[in-house]
Amino acid sequence: MLGRTDLEASTCWDFPTQADGHPRAGDASFNGVTPARCAGNLVRRYSRPGELVVDPMAGSGTIGDVARTLGRRAISFDLVPRRRDVLRADARAWPLPDETAALAVIDSPYSDNIAYGRDPRCLGRISCRDPRFYEEMRRVAAEARRVLVPGGILAWIIADEYRGGVYTPAGFRLLTVLSEAFEPIDTVVLVRHHDRSASPMWEHRARRFNFYLRGFKFVFILRKPVGESGG
Repeated sequence: MLGRTDLEASTCWDFPTQADGHPRAGDASFNGVTPARCAGNLVRRYSRPGELVVDPMAGSGTIGDVARTLGRRAISFDLVPRRRDVLRADARAWPLPDETAALAVIDSPYSDNIAYGRDPRCLGRISCRDPRFYEEMRRVAAEARRVLVPGGILAWIIADEYRGGVYTPAGFRLLTVLSEAFEPIDTVVLVRHHDRSASPMWEHRARRFNFYLRGFKFVFILRKPVGESGG
C-alpha cells in the first residue's frame, strides 16, 4: 500500500508535462506523445516485474522506456520506427507468439490529422469518419487478444475529432469495436496539454465560432476474458 500512494486514484489523469515522473522516457517533441506517468500508472497497475508489456504503436518509445524502468520486459514496434531499439512491424501483425504479454498499451492515431510517415499502410492516413478506420483498428485489437494472456489487459488511448465543423466521436466508436473482444474495466480521461491549440488565437476562434478545443483523450482499459485464448 505504501508503495502505491502515488498512483492515480480517480478517472481524471492530469500531468503537468510529458516526462513528469520519468524524465528520460520518450520525446516530448513527438506529435501525440504519451505522458510518461500515464504509462507508469498502467504498467504498475496491470503488470508485475518480469512480465511482458507490448507497445505496437511506439512513436517515441515512452511506454517501453517506462516499462523497462519499472522492471518489466518490454517490446516496442512501429511501422516507422524512430529509434534503433524500436522494431519495424505493423500493428496489425505483431511479431510475437500467442499469450505471452500481460499488458498492451496502444496510443493510436485518432484520424488522419498527423502525418507519421510515408508508408501507405500507416493507420494515421485513414480518417476516423471512414468506416475503414474502425475495421483496421479491429485488426489491431485482434492481435492484442491473440498475444495477451487470459486476463491480460489492453489499454487504448484515443481522442475524438472536431474538424471542419464536424464532430466525430472516434473514441466511443472504437470502444464499441473493442468491446466485441474484450471486457471493459473502466474509462479514464487523460487531460491534454496542447502544444498548438492552447494559444490565445485558438481560444479566440473556439469562442467566436462556437466550438470546443479537444481537451482530453480517452484511456479505455479492457481485459481479455479468462478462459479464452489466442485470436
